Amino acid sequence: MPEPWYHAGLKFRCLGAECGDCCSGKNGSGAVWVNAPEMLDLAKHLGLPFDEFTRKYVRQIGERYSLVEKPNFDCVFYEAGKGCTVYEARPTQCRTYPFWNKVMAAKEYWKLEAKACPGIGADETVVTGEEIARNVVEDRRRFPEGRQGI
Repeated sequence: MPEPWYHAGLKFRCLGAECGDCCSGKNGSGAVWVNAPEMLDLAKHLGLPFDEFTRKYVRQIGERYSLVEKPNFDCVFYEAGKGCTVYEARPTQCRTYPFWNKVMAAKEYWKLEAKACPGIGADETVVTGEEIARNVVEDRRRFPEGRQGI
């Protein structure tokens, strides 16, 4: 099997608090998909009972669950100038970005994503091919049907 196009690694550094493009409502409404284990981790991280966490921070969209958004479409856990307030417990969708299966499928898709994500090629920080591959596998495992609705 041939090496993936990104096997030598790629330049990426999340600009978090400086950027927030993927967390803010800059591009309109979105969905941060969460499953039960992720909701449990977030509830524990915040020191809340599961049912209180889900009532306050989770919405159902079809048969799936997403974190709620602020009125300006920012993620409920995004704070301008600070970044993600639950970074240590962030969901898979957030942990694996921008190394999603659909983005990593071809170099051209990576280049397109770079237009939306200023962290791609931001400096000399290199994410290894092995780490990228782990993220792609995790994204594919978590979202086997793809990322419809994002």
